[in-house]
Amino acid sequence: MKAIALDLDGTVLNNSGEFPDSLADTLQEVHDKGIKIIIATGRSLQMIHEKVPHRVPVDGYVAASGMTVHHGDTLLSHTAFSKDQVEFVLSQVREHKIYYEMTTGRHGGPYTFKEDRDYSVDDLTQTPDATVLEYENIGTARTLNSTEQWIDEDGIDRTDIIKFYFFSNDKEKLERWFTLLNEKFTSDAGYQIYRTSNHNSEIMVYGTDKGTGLMTLVDTMNISIDDVHAFGDSMNDIPMFKAAGKSTAMQNAKVDVKAIADDVTEFSCDEDGLEHYLRKNYL
Repeated sequence: MKAIALDLDGTVLNNSGEFPDSLADTLQEVHDKGIKIIIATGRSLQMIHEKVPHRVPVDGYVAASGMTVHHGDTLLSHTAFSKDQVEFVLSQVREHKIYYEMTTGRHGGPYTFKEDRDYSVDDLTQTPDATVLEYENIGTARTLNSTEQWIDEDGIDRTDIIKFYFFSNDKEKLERWFTLLNEKFTSDAGYQIYRTSNHNSEIMVYGTDKGTGLMTLVDTMNISIDDVHAFGDSMNDIPMFKAAGKSTAMQNAKVDVKAIADDVTEFSCDEDGLEHYLRKNYL
């Protein structure tokens, strides 16, 4: 293989959202053997830089599940919702009082409009269900304490929104919302739906995903997609798994992700599963 494409949450990062310090050294060793390193995640480029140590040698980024693709510092592609799509999303979240975060291609995020703060805070301050993941609790604390996330209606370019993320501490409320997403946010209307836990869901533009983003990137890097080894754990990794020459699911991955993977790591993301795999198979 000439490149490895790495998901972040649940793959590189543990369930507390931490990047293992020793993994940075391992990735440097892999890179020193001539293997390119690609980060392919649902996070924006800004959020990637907040999580991935600067000393990790990253050659390219497939961010926001393919909505933006970067080769080094060069932006290769950018896919955003139309204004009409954005207005429809906002009308639905306000009707159903669902907490949301918007990610932009140029300025990152997350952002949420101030007029939606009251009902959002009511939900976010509820006692979390036992199935809420630790990184989701961390995200809630970040949101409640943020002075940058909550913005005025005119504080964002609505032609630059590349992703909506939804969350609720109430599992049943999120389940009802996910059902509505599948009913109203169809591919015919230009939406792609993903879900990575019982308490969240997200939508991007249909037809653009980690698979298409990865192919755009490796074409620029002059690498065949068949020479890319993809690692992931969630629904939004499936397009990347289908595109890449080889795919490995984390031990903690969803069942449907494991079902299409070529193999599965011996250990979970909380047990340094990726590092163990790379050392055994690449070093």
